[in-house]
Amino acid sequence: MKWTLGVQSRCQSLSPKRLSSIKTPVVVTTRFTTIRRPNGGQGQTGIPVCPCIMPEPMLKIVLLVLLASAASAEVVYIQAGRLIVDASQTPIAPGAVVIVDGVITASGANITPPAGARQIDLSAYTVMPSLIDAHIHLGGGAPREAQIPSPALSALKAAAGMAYALEAGVAAVRVLGSGDFVDVALRNAIDDGTIPGPHVLPAGHALSIIGGHGDRTLMPYTVSLADLYSPANGFVSSPADAEKAVQLQIKYGARVIKLMASGGVGSPLDFPGDANLSFEEMRVACEQAHMHHIKVAAHAENLRSILDAMKAGVDSIEHGSELDQEAVDYMKAHHVIYVPTVNVVDTYEQTRSTASEVSKAKARSLAKSHFASFALALKNNVTMAAGSDNGYRPGAATVYDEVVTDVKYGMDPRKALQSATTEAASLLGFSKLGTLAAGMEGDLVALQGDPLTDIQALKRVRFVVFQGKVIKDGTR
Repeated sequence: MKWTLGVQSRCQSLSPKRLSSIKTPVVVTTRFTTIRRPNGGQGQTGIPVCPCIMPEPMLKIVLLVLLASAASAEVVYIQAGRLIVDASQTPIAPGAVVIVDGVITASGANITPPAGARQIDLSAYTVMPSLIDAHIHLGGGAPREAQIPSPALSALKAAAGMAYALEAGVAAVRVLGSGDFVDVALRNAIDDGTIPGPHVLPAGHALSIIGGHGDRTLMPYTVSLADLYSPANGFVSSPADAEKAVQLQIKYGARVIKLMASGGVGSPLDFPGDANLSFEEMRVACEQAHMHHIKVAAHAENLRSILDAMKAGVDSIEHGSELDQEAVDYMKAHHVIYVPTVNVVDTYEQTRSTASEVSKAKARSLAKSHFASFALALKNNVTMAAGSDNGYRPGAATVYDEVVTDVKYGMDPRKALQSATTEAASLLGFSKLGTLAAGMEGDLVALQGDPLTDIQALKRVRFVVFQGKVIKDGTR
C-alpha cells in the first residue's frame, strides 16, 4: 500500500520501506503536510507541522507518525438497495456510500468497497440522509405537573431525549426556548462527547412579554418574581429590555434567538390571536442578533404578529397559523422560511392528553386556519423547513412524524423530505448536513420501503448511522 506525501512543491510516492532512502533534510514551508489515502485519493488528513528544516531522523519519525495516523482511519462501506443522495434528485438503485472518519468520501453507483473497509449490507432498504428537526423543545416535564422539574432534573430528562432523537435518526435539532440554558449545556455536553446526541442549535430563553406565551408561571402576585421577570430569563417590557435579553442569551451560549410574537396554545395566560412582543421590541432584537450573525425565529400565530415579525427582520416564522396572500408574498420576497409544525396541530389532543381543556379548545379553534395557511403556502411554493414542535422524550413524535403529516395535508413527498434535510440544514446553518454527497457528514438512515412512493416508510427506520458510527441496527 502506498501513500502520497505532499512536502513543499515536491511529491514522492512513499511506503514505510522507502523512508530509509531519504538522505537529505527537507524544508517544510507550509503549515500542513497532507497525506492522501489510497483508493482513488478519497479523503485527506491535514496534520500541523512546524515550518522548519527537519534533520533526517526527525523527518523519518514525523512521516511514520503521519502514515500510521492515516492508516488507522475508520472506513465504512454501505451498500444500499436504493440510495437518496439528495432529496431533490432521482434515487440511485443500487447505490453505495463510503464514510471515512465520519465524513462521506464517495456516494452513488458503481462504487467499489475500499480495501479493509467495514462493509454494511443495506441492499434491502432505502438509504437516505438523516432528518433535521428545525423546531423542538426539551422533554423536561410539563408545566402543569405537580412539581416542575429542577434544572438538574430537566437536564437529565433532556439528555435522555437527545439520546432518543439520535437513535430515531435525527441528525440535528434547533431548540427554540428552554429554561436555565439547559439547551446550551446539552449542546456542550454532546459536542465534548460527555453524552450522545445530535447536533444542537440552542436558543436559550425565548423572548416574551410578562403574561405572554413564554410565561408559564402561575404564582400569586404576593410572591416576589423580580428575579424571574428579567431579560436574562427572556422577559421583555421595552426595546431596551429586548436588546439586553438578546445580548444575554448570546453571552450564555444561544446560537439562535426565539421571539414570542403572539400568544399560543400551550400558554395559560394568553390566546393565539393575541399580540405579544411589539414591533419595535422585535426590530431591536433582530438587529442585535444579526449583528452577531445569529438568526431569529418568531412564534407567530395570528396575521398581525406574523407580518410584524417579518417586517421586524426575523428569519423564520414558526406555526404561521393565519397566513394570507400578503404574508406568503412577503415570505418569498424576503426569503423568510416557514416552519409550519403541522403534526402538533393535527395530533394535539391525542399527544397532549394532560393539557388543560382551555389549551385543547385553543388547538381545535386554531386547526382550521392552520391547515388553510399551510395549503396557501404550498400553493405559493413558500420555502419550508420541517419542525415537530415536540418536547423530545423517549416515545415522543419526531420530525419523521412531521414529514408524514405534511404529506397527509398535501405536500409532495420529495418536497417534504427536502424540508427536513437540505432546507432545514440551511436554516440551521449546518452546511455539512442534509445530503449524502462527498464531503458531507456521515449521517444516514435505512428505511423499509421508499418514502417517495410511501411516506409511511419514514416510520420504519431500521438502521441509523451518525458521524460514520452505527447508532441503531434493527435489521437483524
